[in-house]
Amino acid sequence: MAHFISKFIVIGCVFLLISSCKTEHSKLDQLTETDSHVTNDSWEDHKFSMFIHWGLYSIPAGVWNGQQITGYSEQIKGHAKIPTEDYRKLAAQFDPIHWDADAVALMANQAGMKSIVLTAKHHDGFCLFDSEYTTFDVVDATPYKKDIVKELAEASKHHNLKFGVYFSLIDWDYEGALPFESVDNSDAIPPLHHQYNLNQIEELLTNYGDISEIWFDMGSPTYDQSKEMATLVKKLQPNCMISGRIWNDQGDFVVMGDNKQPDFKMGVPWQTPASMFYETWSYRSWQERGKVADKVAEKINDLLKVVSAGGNYLLNIGPKGDGTVIPFEKQVLAGIGEWLDKNGESIYGTRGTAIQEQDWGMITNKPGKLYFHIINYPDNNKLTIEGLDLKVKRAYPLSDSSMSLESIMTDTGYEIDLTDEITKDKYATTIVLEYENELLITPTQVIGANENKEVILTKENAEKYHSYSGHDYYSTKATVIKMKWYMRNESKEPSQVKVVFAAEKNNSYKLVINNEEHTISTLGSDHHRDSNLYVLTIPSINLDVEKLNEIELSLVDQSNPHQGLAIEELEIIIR
Repeated sequence: MAHFISKFIVIGCVFLLISSCKTEHSKLDQLTETDSHVTNDSWEDHKFSMFIHWGLYSIPAGVWNGQQITGYSEQIKGHAKIPTEDYRKLAAQFDPIHWDADAVALMANQAGMKSIVLTAKHHDGFCLFDSEYTTFDVVDATPYKKDIVKELAEASKHHNLKFGVYFSLIDWDYEGALPFESVDNSDAIPPLHHQYNLNQIEELLTNYGDISEIWFDMGSPTYDQSKEMATLVKKLQPNCMISGRIWNDQGDFVVMGDNKQPDFKMGVPWQTPASMFYETWSYRSWQERGKVADKVAEKINDLLKVVSAGGNYLLNIGPKGDGTVIPFEKQVLAGIGEWLDKNGESIYGTRGTAIQEQDWGMITNKPGKLYFHIINYPDNNKLTIEGLDLKVKRAYPLSDSSMSLESIMTDTGYEIDLTDEITKDKYATTIVLEYENELLITPTQVIGANENKEVILTKENAEKYHSYSGHDYYSTKATVIKMKWYMRNESKEPSQVKVVFAAEKNNSYKLVINNEEHTISTLGSDHHRDSNLYVLTIPSINLDVEKLNEIELSLVDQSNPHQGLAIEELEIIIR
């Protein structure tokens, strides 16, 4: 998972520079940009998983000394400024007699979830597992006396679910950490605290069977600390995926902000962590919950947005201090599960598509099939998909495969006639389009020659793919890890390619033109004496006149898939 082999991804149809792009399209593989290494049992196939925020903080449930405490309730120790000695007393009350790990795993399974991630240790430092390195854990400090991580790991396996653990890098209880004062999510990790973290990471990855992912969170470790933790994880469990919140580019997948989805293309595996309520992750007694049907609609809509864009959706529940899962959250999960029972084919085993976002809903695909999820049903019963060009076998509603729908190519896009006989789903109606051969999609930008018969590719007219990079929650920013262009060529004569660039570092770049690789670096390029620009010329290259030419620029060294290109200036001139 440290290396990402690119596939093709494009969207929509836009006219750029010269002539029409109506008949021009790119051949698409059925996988998106990050998926060539995906197997049927890979992390990226989870699609929909359960997050559980549960611990001592579930006992006060957002209330301290009779006052409702705002801010995330799992961080009540910080928000209410509770002294450590007072907070520790909650452990004596932690006796979750209604906790049933098997029932929770069954609920996740019936909701259509493929894995569970449990808060083994949150910021308060209390461990839901039996740790040799502290007595502030569920076995040593509570009347319950049983290892909850072990219980849920076994229950998950029983119900054919993958199991992962959340592990906070900050610890408001550990004496070797920075002194606890208030909520600060980016504390440095002193050496003693770092070793304590390493010890507990080893426990979690040794004592509980296969761990599908370790979900690090917060803190501000050094590069060496992040690297050491990542190395330990891979040594103990090579297949365990590491969340990007280990920081310093050591994660296998990017974690979006809470309840966030990217508004740009991602070039690495990613996940959206979603809370049932935006105000809190753990149980809050005074939380306004609204209507179950509204929440089901909200979460199905978010699930579709994430999966159609190529990500995984991790939806949280917050049990009460006694282990009870509140009825509202059970009902929401049951509602999502009912929808997935009927529509799961359009989620599991699919990939996000390269088709531009449609105003009526979202699209997923698998070989030979496109799935159109209609959120905003068209008034005229005509579903139009822009940027699509393919040979259709048939179209039908997923709820009734015996019903065939008429479909034709029009000037505005591919159009499917939705008859009044279709049973509309109250959350999202799924239409299936079966097609033959390749999936062909018209690129958003097709770049042609200017009046000087030159094609000029720049940062501005590139299609960009992203990851995130940084050393903590507040410094992490989106990075451009690859640029791609689609260009039109009208000459059968060989072309010359001139690359003029300036980079922040002495990086080496891989320029791929129709699968032909060229290396660009400051060492092998001419330097402009009076500027920071470098020039590399490829004297002769044959371009295609029958179909679009594809040009990609990425770093040669892919050992860090999150590192940005760091290109300051760029002009690729093809003549």
